[in-house]
Amino acid sequence: MITELDSVLLDIPNLADAKDAYSRLFGTSTPHPQLQLGLPEWAPYPGMLFRVENQASAAKIVDRRGLTLTAHADLAAGQADGLTLGLTERTAAPSQSGGDSGHIDHLVLFSPNRDRIIATLCGRLGFDLRLDRVQSWGVHQLFFRCAGLVVEVVLRDEDPAGPDSLWGIAWRTENIDATHARLQQAGVALSDIRNGHKPGTRVATVKDPALAVPTILIEQR
Repeated sequence: MITELDSVLLDIPNLADAKDAYSRLFGTSTPHPQLQLGLPEWAPYPGMLFRVENQASAAKIVDRRGLTLTAHADLAAGQADGLTLGLTERTAAPSQSGGDSGHIDHLVLFSPNRDRIIATLCGRLGFDLRLDRVQSWGVHQLFFRCAGLVVEVVLRDEDPAGPDSLWGIAWRTENIDATHARLQQAGVALSDIRNGHKPGTRVATVKDPALAVPTILIEQR
């Protein structure tokens, strides 16, 4: 059903600052085709919009699975426990030109309810649950995959009736040393480069609040 991620919907306190911050992050002023900076009127929460081959057919399928979507121009969207989720068959926007760090490696969600988020992502949208693990320091993570997109869910020990939320974005870079140096020269605060939890990866945290969500860079060797 889902063929790829269309866009990530972000709640942006200051649009001008966010545009500048993402231009610094990517090293180009070209808007990123998979970022919706600022929530449109049909999106009550941050979330994700997915591309499908047939929007009407896919919307009927997810409706039968318990996710009701409402048509808005060239997309259909609804909400599920604090997340805006939608489908569209519109053509993909042109890729970002120039710069780096422009490919989403994975998205991070928070959820207080394991069974509910599995039902949302797997039961309604068709994701596969690839990994369910508790780290040695106690963090419980779920990893889902669909059409090339990886979604990491961090389970929180809170009221299970509470909302889910879009928490962060990991951006892939081919050369994390070069990207790290470029951002430092641009005055962006970053962590040191460190080995990632996934073998063969190196990561760095970008400490720019104007990005609106926690952000990391990740290099896969």
